[in-house]
Amino acid sequence: MLASAYAPAARGAARVSRVRSTAASTSSPARVLRPFRPRPHEAWGHPRDSGGSPRRSAPSVVATPRFSEKRHTAAVVPNALAGVAGASGSGGVLELATLVARALAAALAAAFAAFLASAWRKKTSKDAHRPRIRAPASPRMRSLLAATPALHRAIDAPLLLQSSAMQLLAYLLKQRLDPPERFERETISTPDGGEIAVDWHGDADALPTDAPVVAVMHTLTGTARDFASFTRCATERGFRVAVLLRRGHLGRPLKTPRFNLLGNAEDLDLHVAAVKKKYPRARKLFAYAESAGTGLAVRYAGEKGEKCAFDAMTMVCPGYDTTEGGAFSRFEPFLDAHLLKSVKNTFLFGANAKTWQTWSANEAAGKRCPSFDDLANTVTMAEFQRLAYGAEGFASLEEYHYATNPMGTVLEIETPTLVINADDDPVCTPSNVDDNAFCFDGACARALVRTPIGTHCCFYEGNTLVPRNSWAHVAALEFFQAVAEEK
Repeated sequence: MLASAYAPAARGAARVSRVRSTAASTSSPARVLRPFRPRPHEAWGHPRDSGGSPRRSAPSVVATPRFSEKRHTAAVVPNALAGVAGASGSGGVLELATLVARALAAALAAAFAAFLASAWRKKTSKDAHRPRIRAPASPRMRSLLAATPALHRAIDAPLLLQSSAMQLLAYLLKQRLDPPERFERETISTPDGGEIAVDWHGDADALPTDAPVVAVMHTLTGTARDFASFTRCATERGFRVAVLLRRGHLGRPLKTPRFNLLGNAEDLDLHVAAVKKKYPRARKLFAYAESAGTGLAVRYAGEKGEKCAFDAMTMVCPGYDTTEGGAFSRFEPFLDAHLLKSVKNTFLFGANAKTWQTWSANEAAGKRCPSFDDLANTVTMAEFQRLAYGAEGFASLEEYHYATNPMGTVLEIETPTLVINADDDPVCTPSNVDDNAFCFDGACARALVRTPIGTHCCFYEGNTLVPRNSWAHVAALEFFQAVAEEK
């Protein structure tokens, strides 16, 4: 009985022994054997195995190879990396990293070569960066534009500065690396106790007393240092430069809790009076403005009409309409955040914080206008401008826009005005120009020039990387020369 009961087990053990000996004789290390485990109905002692029925033998065990994880990896990676993927240890990882690094380097080299080829085609093309002039019907303006050579040639952008991003990067580096110019400051007190100033270029002392003066109106947070290259270029051409500094741009705390993002026409009257008093014999007085400074220049010239003190003006990268949904709402997000931070640091924080705390506790509450904390907590430039009307001296947002929006008086300008905008400007975007192109229609004293490249107030020219000059500076000064030599 015991012998018959254990007979199946003996036969099974014999089979396993034969299979193991067969596996041992093979040379493939990938072959894996499992011990035999009979299914439930084939187990020893199963009811079907009794009663004299033919015993069902256990299934044959066939040694089948199983692929290891390394073989699976080799099946899905490229053939070039198969050997690396199958390698073990840090050496294989290092070799894989080396191959990836070489592939990335090759891709970058190809992309840079394509960039250089495209840049070279643009630089050598006579029409790639040629300005487009929207000349008015005014015969005088057409004559002045014809006498401005820079408007009739392509911008010679440096080989590696053929894009908006590269020109902006060069601008930031230039601001820090440009040698500073010597300026002499003339401080002016305003009737309400505020403070503005005129920074005169010190190296212009050798010019004759009747040399034409160029009054510069700076950007949103600008200073005289930002116009070092323009000042040098203007002085070489015989112009005396005066940078008109608005409230909060003097490098010291505000005298009163008041600033102006776009300037103030009454303060500009004080600037102009100081310039004329210092050089009463100057043959001409011109206005050169960039970005936010153009808003003040346009507003002032439109309000004055035929009595405008300037003989000609050049506006570089104006934003046009500054009301809700206009220029301040169309900045590129990254630049919007950068500008907002700069504005807060210039007008609110640091040494100015104490002045604004007093204002918040008194004047802001009395006028029921946004407080210092409201301004400090803004997250976009559009929101900051919307809440700044009280800090700029206005009782409401509507009153603020009515008094400062340049498009409110642009059609009243009688002064010859050259306007320059770039198609790749991320701050004063092309949509601003398109929406307000009507102001250049008819026999007016305004002309629009649009360029394919130049980004925001850059327009760099040069050979390879280092800017030689700004095309916009040259065009503006040539336009002023045409007016000065006009008969």
